[in-house]
Amino acid sequence: MSNKALHLVVLLSRTISPEASLVLDSGQVFVEDDNFIINPPDAISLEEALQFKEKYNTEITVLMISGKEGEKQLRAALAMGADRAVLIECHPSEDEAPSIAKKIAEYLREIDFDIILAGDFSTDGATSQVGPRVAALLDIPFFTKTVKIEKEEESAILKRNTDGDIETFCVAFPFLVTIPQGLHVPRLPSLAGIMKAKKKPLVYKQSEEMALKEKSKQYAYPKMKRKQTIFQGETQEKVMALAKLLKSLHE
Repeated sequence: MSNKALHLVVLLSRTISPEASLVLDSGQVFVEDDNFIINPPDAISLEEALQFKEKYNTEITVLMISGKEGEKQLRAALAMGADRAVLIECHPSEDEAPSIAKKIAEYLREIDFDIILAGDFSTDGATSQVGPRVAALLDIPFFTKTVKIEKEEESAILKRNTDGDIETFCVAFPFLVTIPQGLHVPRLPSLAGIMKAKKKPLVYKQSEEMALKEKSKQYAYPKMKRKQTIFQGETQEKVMALAKLLKSLHE
């Protein structure tokens, strides 16, 4: 096998910190932007990717589907040790698991990757759907609750926890794994990491739906000139006049 670096893609999302103070106003909950963090299970999957990088020649891309405010969490991931970040901007209405998985798969089809890592679930929706859905859309194998990844020549050896039992698999690249909560304690960004993160690439993209919404703002409906006709007389006379007018329009 060549010495080409393996490309790991870590899927991230942003969630409200469990220590956040919520403000209730007129029946609506407001959360300050400073109270958002990397979804904790996703941070654990990033830690797994970083530990993998310490053993093998690896490049790590962190990928998030979010509004522009997700940049803060991606910068934090870069400070932890990721090499590059991609933010796919989407509309707030596009935050359901099927929609998110579709956008991730659309992006990943355009790049080369070897392993996708995702958290076991998100602490807000807790659907555990995004990772498996992405794998299904890309038609690649996926393994949940993966506790160990070891690189071989042309493949990887995976160990996953199945309710107390450990299963071992040998799988060729590419594939997707979800990392169980509690496997690692995510590292904190160092001062040097924070400084380096400022120079690391962060790519902004728009989802297709978002691009269409932005494009539609550039257009307006044309002004229509309507001719108004008022028919006089008895009902039968008005019906006959209308019929005559309609007939003339088709001649």
